[in-house]
Amino acid sequence: MRKELVIAKKEIKGILLSKSSLLFAGYAIFFSFIAALGIKKSPNAINTAVFCIPVVMGVFFAYTSTGKIFLREKRDRIIETLLCAPVSLRKIWFGKVLGAAVPSYVVSVLSAVLIVLISGFFLKFVIFPSQILLLHMLVTTPLFIFASVGLIGLLYLLAGMKEVGAAGIIIFMGIFGALFGSLSLTGEGYRISLSAELALFVASLVLTVLTGYLTRYLSRERIVTTIG
Repeated sequence: MRKELVIAKKEIKGILLSKSSLLFAGYAIFFSFIAALGIKKSPNAINTAVFCIPVVMGVFFAYTSTGKIFLREKRDRIIETLLCAPVSLRKIWFGKVLGAAVPSYVVSVLSAVLIVLISGFFLKFVIFPSQILLLHMLVTTPLFIFASVGLIGLLYLLAGMKEVGAAGIIIFMGIFGALFGSLSLTGEGYRISLSAELALFVASLVLTVLTGYLTRYLSRERIVTTIG
C-alpha cells in the first residue's frame, strides 16, 4: 500500500498545482451560487441540489484530471518508464486513480458546503440537508467518483491514442447514464429518498466491481502497443 500512496501523493500534488484546479474551484462557486438562487425561491430544493450538483462536479473534475494523468503520460511516453519500475500495474493504476479521486471528492464536498452556505446567506438562515445526504456525501459520492476515475483511467491505459478520445466521451456519458438512470429506476424522479440513495449506491458499487474485474486485462505488452 505504501507504493500506491507514494504514487497518489505525486498525482495529488500535480493536480493541486495545475491551473485547472483553480478553474474548477471557480466552477464550484458559480454553480453553487446558481443553485443557491434557486433554493432562495424554493427552500425545499436544497436536498436535490446537494444530491446532484456535488457528485456531478466531482465526476466532471475527475474526468479532466484522469485524462491529464493517464493520457499525458502516454503521449509524453512517461508511461514507458513506469512500466519498467518494480511495481505491479494494478498498484500503478490504483495509485493514480486514488490521486485523481481524492481532489475530485474535495471538489464535490466544496460544492455541497458552498450550496448550504450561500443559500443560507440569501435566506438569512441555514437550511441543513436531510440525513440521507450525509450518507450520500460520506459513502456514495466518494465511491461513485472512485469508480468513475478507475474506469476512465483503465480505458486510457488500454485504448490506443487515436481511439481514446472518443472512447473517453462514451465512458463519460455512460457514467452519467448510470448516475441519472439509477435514480429514474426508483420511479421517484429526482425526489430525494432512501430508495434513490440506495439506487445510486448500488450503481456505484457495480461500477467499482466492474472496474476491478477489468483490471485483470492490464498487461505491460498491451499498454506498450497502444503508445503511438
